[in-house]
Amino acid sequence: MSLELRGITKRFGALVANDDIHLDVAAGEIHAILGENGAGKSTLVNLMCRFYDLSEGSIALDGVDIKQLKVADYRRHIGLVLQEPFLFFGTIADNIAYGKPDATRAEIVAAARAAHAHDFILRLPQGYDSLVGERGQSLSGGERQRISIARALLIDPRILIMDEATSSVDSETEQEIQKALDNLVQGRTTIAIAHRLSTLNQADRLVVMEQGVVVEEGDHETLMARQGAYWRLYEASYKRQYAPW
Repeated sequence: MSLELRGITKRFGALVANDDIHLDVAAGEIHAILGENGAGKSTLVNLMCRFYDLSEGSIALDGVDIKQLKVADYRRHIGLVLQEPFLFFGTIADNIAYGKPDATRAEIVAAARAAHAHDFILRLPQGYDSLVGERGQSLSGGERQRISIARALLIDPRILIMDEATSSVDSETEQEIQKALDNLVQGRTTIAIAHRLSTLNQADRLVVMEQGVVVEEGDHETLMARQGAYWRLYEASYKRQYAPW
């Protein structure tokens, strides 16, 4: 599925969080959104998910304005993988099946395998029937993230939206999560808020935001050659060795 953003503007009172943003995301492409804190990245993602209403502009899904679609129907196409994944009190299996409660155990296990979560789940006292506390307190950050990825894989979304899933884990855990993400993004239209350089290597297009507007857009080589906003972010991140922006 493709996404077309035309003149996207979002105001919160006198504050303009996003201003006249135009983006074309072709079906199956990965677009990475970069920028310092407060650049407007999260607001843009929330608009795409219809968590916020637009102040101006339009978002189209395969050429159809999303305002013409029921919110539930639209969100059925979207998978979310966030920096802080939401887990509720219940079993591991129930958490994975959150978006597809009628999923079979075989489907749940297949999603967990693809998310590189199956092995650690089997080490838990009751495996897939093990209870996790509110917010997944009994699991590590990397384990919670892989449960979140398994949940997204299970619903098989056409559009994937990620707020960098590996920005707060150690390098070994990052490798496991990255393998799971490689499986997740295959064939899906993906919007990723990027914090680490590893994300940029997968992106078809890079979008740099400053103060609510898109200041640069293109591929890595083109933007590096300009030595503008992207070049400064890349150089700063490289020197910090993958520290989040």
